Parts: sequence; structure tokens; C-alpha cells
Amino acid sequence: MYRKLSRRTTRSILTALVALCFCASQASAQTPGYTAGPVSNGGSIKGTIKASSKPDETLKVNKDNAHCGDTQPAEKFIIGGDGGLKNAVVMLKGIAKGKDFASKDDPVISNKDCKFAPHVMVAREGAQMKVRNDDPVSHNSHFFLMAAGKKSNVINLALPKQGLEIGKPKILSKAGLLSLNCDAHNWMQSWIWVLEHPYAVVTGSDGSFDLSDVPAGSYKLTIWHEALGEKTVDVTVGAGKATTTNVTF
Repeated sequence: MYRKLSRRTTRSILTALVALCFCASQASAQTPGYTAGPVSNGGSIKGTIKASSKPDETLKVNKDNAHCGDTQPAEKFIIGGDGGLKNAVVMLKGIAKGKDFASKDDPVISNKDCKFAPHVMVAREGAQMKVRNDDPVSHNSHFFLMAAGKKSNVINLALPKQGLEIGKPKILSKAGLLSLNCDAHNWMQSWIWVLEHPYAVVTGSDGSFDLSDVPAGSYKLTIWHEALGEKTVDVTVGAGKATTTNVTF
């Protein structure tokens, strides 16, 4: 014979089942494709990204000129005297195992002097992106995910007052390339590469980069630039050895 369960018992069982399903779905959603851990006798990939000399664009300012000025640099082509290309992103794609992020601090992008700072950055998937208004004029930060040739809306944050800072975990919840724009000032542009691993850097003013503690093996090294596109090269890293890779657009 089956005994009829009380209403309280039935409610407790249903609550437990819902909690179990929720935990299972969360565990599934949070299962990473990258495993972080100590790297023994890792190597490094160093080099310089170069491009042919090209003048940067000058963008016309059409709003808040008293603070923003009449023109702003596009910051697309910042090329040194020896051809070093600034603001290129150098990253390993498809790496499944390696070191953890050196810092778990949340990244910050500032609206400052009517530009986004930094202009290009890499960020950890799952971190909370913070945006801040350091100007005495109203801004907004409009994030888009760039994937498969499409531009999909992620979130649009209003920053009407100087000193206002907003943090949102949704922004970096998915790996990929994000475009950041200010609808109030259409010349403002920034780019964020969101990655689940730390093997990615933005080149400095001399175009140099350095990826350290790379497990020995063969990899695809991808170089991305907002105007020049992507290049991918094969690299092999030896245990405890430095590999030099220079790429020219």
C-alpha cells in the first residue's frame, strides 16, 4: 500500500528537487573549457608586431566641444618609428590547460577626455566589468558582441555624472570580441577581447609582447588588430625555452 504524503512533505521534496536541478545546471554552465594549474618548466613566446607606417585618423567632434575639443585621434594606427604596432592583441587560441590568471581584479574602462581608456584590452571571462565616467559631461557605454560577422547588443549603461562607476558581470559572461561605443559621442570606440585563459596581451607602444609560462607544445598564435584584421602563425614552445615570433601586417 502507498501512504499519502503530507502537503509539507511534498513541498519539501519538490523544493529539494528544484535545488538539485538548479545546482546541476549551474555546474554544467560553469564547467570551463580551460583547466588552470601550475605550469612546470614552461616556456615563453616573445616578439614584435609591426606594420607599415600609416598616419592615424583624426575624428571630428560634434558634441560637447568645450570639453572634448574639435577633434580626437582614432587611435587605430599607433605605429612607432621602427614599425612597432601598438594595441594589437596577441593570443593563443584553443589552449586547453595552463597557468591561472595572475590577477582576479575586475577590469575597469574609463570615459576620460572623451575617449575610452584603455582603447584595447583583454579581460577574463566571468569577471565583472566596471565602467566609469571621469568627464564632466554625460556618457554611455554600449557593449556589443562581435561574432560570425554580426554585432549583437549586450548592454547599454548610462553614465550621466562625473565619478559614477557601474559594474556588471553580464558584460564578460561569454568569451569573444566586444565592441564598446558611446552613443552620445559617436567617435568614441574601444575593444575588449574576453578569454577564459591568460595567454593574451595587448602590444605596447613598441609593438612588443611576451607570453610567459606556456606549457611545452605546439600552438596557433593569433594576432588581431581592429583595422588590419587577423593573422595566425604556428609556434612551438620548448620546455623552459623562449620562442621568438615576429609578425608584420
